[in-house]
Amino acid sequence: MKFTKLEHSGCVVEKDGLKVVCDPVEFEAVIPELDNVAAIVITHKHGDHLQPEKILAILDRNPEARIFTTEDAVSEIPNSEIVRHGDVVMAGGFELKFFGENHASIVPGKIPCQNIGVVIDGKIMDPGDSFDFSLDISQPGILLVPSTAPWCKVSEGMEYIKAVKPKIAVPVHNAVLSNLGNGFNDNWLRMACEEVGAELAPLEVGESVEI
Repeated sequence: MKFTKLEHSGCVVEKDGLKVVCDPVEFEAVIPELDNVAAIVITHKHGDHLQPEKILAILDRNPEARIFTTEDAVSEIPNSEIVRHGDVVMAGGFELKFFGENHASIVPGKIPCQNIGVVIDGKIMDPGDSFDFSLDISQPGILLVPSTAPWCKVSEGMEYIKAVKPKIAVPVHNAVLSNLGNGFNDNWLRMACEEVGAELAPLEVGESVEI
């Protein structure tokens, strides 16, 4: 199984020639055209995760792709399907197990919107904009760990790594950081990885790892 980082929090997971795409966005990087896409997961409706024009471009090349998202985002994405915590869906040979419910709070006590995380084939865990995790997944191969955000401190990312105990942690939600800022945060996340025997993989856009 091949994992490729897209810009910000996006990724592509490929197996047997088919792909699952999560939160594909474009800001400065250009995401390559994607073929053989079986499923698209949009974790929530914020514009740094949901860009309808990018989804439509993928659908133009992959009209049979299924799209999964939250109830409050479904109206913004044509032909999308609502998924909730505990749902398990098979798409193109991939098992998609969904977890979580709400976006992490930016202002204490206020929930910005719904959020859904996904575990792909029991190996890759993408929480979206949250620190939720699926309790029945033991030591996933890859954890997408939020690095920085208005709702996120690097210390929270460190605690998330230590709670989930992945084999590999990939920093995400980091398009808002400079190269220097990414380096600072990666050093702290790496310390947490070392405590639990994990590897930190600070991938650039378009870089991949096999799992």
